[in-house]
Parts: sequence; structure tokens; C-alpha cells
Amino acid sequence: MATSTQVFRQLLRELRSIYKTSNLQDVPAYAYMENQFRRFQVTGEKECRGNSDVQHMAETYLCLLRSTRKYEELSTLYKGKGERSIESSARMVGLGLPPKPGEFDDPPRT
Repeated sequence: MATSTQVFRQLLRELRSIYKTSNLQDVPAYAYMENQFRRFQVTGEKECRGNSDVQHMAETYLCLLRSTRKYEELSTLYKGKGERSIESSARMVGLGLPPKPGEFDDPPRT
């Protein structure tokens, strides 16, 4: 299990990749996340929430952000660009097609 500081840094890394900004202070998700991490840094008796519950919620959110990013990367990589040709479909799975008839024929001998 990662420490809360490690999870917070990993969440920041994911937010940077989502928002593509140098200053995360302006992003509302960052402000909310920072507030939650500070609020549950020391859990009081009034809020019967254990530190591990908050840690688990943060790790779950991190997993969601990572999975969403990876899904988008894979989607753009393999997204259909209309109907693929037989050659491009074969190349995508690592196969090659035999040469077409007449493509490599020897010239007639006289």
C-alpha cells in the first residue's frame, strides 16, 4: 500500500496529463483533492472514518484516472479509420499476404 504522499503525487501526475497546464492551482479538481487530503490527514473522533478508508478512496480514484487515460490512448491507437484494407488488417496482426498474381512473374522468354 502506497503512502498518502505517494498517492497524492501520482494523482497530481494524472491531473497534469488531463488538464495539460503548468499551474494546477487553477484546476478545481486539484483544489478539492488538496482539501480532502489535508482534511483527513489527521482523522478526528467526530468523523468515524479511518485513515485507510480515505486512502482507499484516493487509490480508487487514481485507478479510475489511469484507466481512463490508458483507454483513451488505446482507443486513439486502434480506433477504426473506416474500412481497413485486407493488407493493413494482416499487417496489424503481424501477417503478410502472398504476392498478387502477375506481380512477380518472370518476363516471357523468347
